[in-house]
Amino acid sequence: MPATIRVLKVAFETAEDFAQEYASNLSNGGIFVAGAGPVELRETVTVEIALAFCGEHVQLEGEVVHIVTPDMAAAGATPGIAVQFNGDQKSIREKFQPLVVASGASAEPAPDVRRAAPRVAARLHAWVATGGESYEGRTRNISQSGVLLAVPGRQLPVGESVRVTLEHPTSGATMEIQGKVAREIETEGGETALGIEFDSADLERDEVARFIEALQTCEHTRQLGGIAGSLEELGPQNVLQMFSTSAPVGTLILRRRDDEGMVCFQNGLLHLAQLGPATGMKALVRMLGWRDGSFEFHARLEAQASEPPLPLEAALFEAVVKLDEFAQLDASRFPPNARVLMNEAAAAADEHGKLESAVLDLARAGFTVQRIVDVIPEPDPDILRAFGGLADAGAIRFENKP
Repeated sequence: MPATIRVLKVAFETAEDFAQEYASNLSNGGIFVAGAGPVELRETVTVEIALAFCGEHVQLEGEVVHIVTPDMAAAGATPGIAVQFNGDQKSIREKFQPLVVASGASAEPAPDVRRAAPRVAARLHAWVATGGESYEGRTRNISQSGVLLAVPGRQLPVGESVRVTLEHPTSGATMEIQGKVAREIETEGGETALGIEFDSADLERDEVARFIEALQTCEHTRQLGGIAGSLEELGPQNVLQMFSTSAPVGTLILRRRDDEGMVCFQNGLLHLAQLGPATGMKALVRMLGWRDGSFEFHARLEAQASEPPLPLEAALFEAVVKLDEFAQLDASRFPPNARVLMNEAAAAADEHGKLESAVLDLARAGFTVQRIVDVIPEPDPDILRAFGGLADAGAIRFENKP
């Protein structure tokens, strides 16, 4: 970090330009400085904001939380840095008050568009605990009254009392808040998203409100300078290849309906592919098979798997090959809700590989096709091919549920 604090200058030529930026970003505790010079992630900087049309200006200190390099311009990004201002939203807005008055901008959003507890999209590390067990997950969004939390492979009944622990993404500080499960969303990818309503007594605590506000501010600033778009135009494979070519490090969030997946890479290596409880090649194949949805890209590594990273180009090639194999399969033979029944005599007549043996073990337990596909960590095309081989040998058959 440099010995002196760098000063980044941002000027607004018109009152309208400042009013728009204040409403969308500045009042939420951050700013994206386009074309800023070289800085370091987590570096402390001073941002000088000037209103060219009236001569007013203000300086605020903040932390660099996101850097978009010039290489990212080829992928549609604007090079620059995102800065999160120091202090809470109230103190930040007070510092902006002279500029707000000088520009004629409204200090608060219009009453008819404000929510009592607005939700902010947020991907935060979190835990939900009930009884003596604790489950790890990530938030989808957060408000002062509750949180939508994705917990891979876990289900909790509506009305269940829980304790939610949220982690600040930059400071690492945590806070536990009491709540109850208000709703449950089961996604196609096998992930459970829990809508948790915070306990009213905890919401009366000032430190809870301040902590949630700090999380919302940090997440808003994190999204500055990100790139978002539709998957229908390019497809997941082309989107991932485009960003991995133009950025040395990045996190690609893919969404389709209630499903949300994540791909993280750095220096040509795939560090994480996750879709609900599925990880690795299984998750990558599923996401690359999407034909609709949306993406969001950030030029940083937001998560990392416990397994060793894989060469990204080779992983993409293998995933595409498996998708081609899937296209050659007659998936209609294996209805997702059908129960898999085993013929013990036929199954014992042949030797089976590890994957086929896993299918037979789950068939003995009375699992459905979809349940077996979700439980076994191998890519879906491999499992369906195993279904086909076992069915052709008479070892299993499929019974549709009434």
